[in-house]
Amino acid sequence: MKYVVTLNGKNYEVEVEETEAVLLSVSDAAPVAAPASAAPAAPVAAP
Repeated sequence: MKYVVTLNGKNYEVEVEETEAVLLSVSDAAPVAAPASAAPAAPVAAP
């Protein structure tokens, strides 16, 4: 099975078998974009 693990700003691609694990590659992780904030709720009209 192949896994990509992000740790300390780096992506580690690892292949894991029952008896061994092999590090396939290491790369800089892409910066994570800030989540978009939800639009403010529409004001409710006073009765």
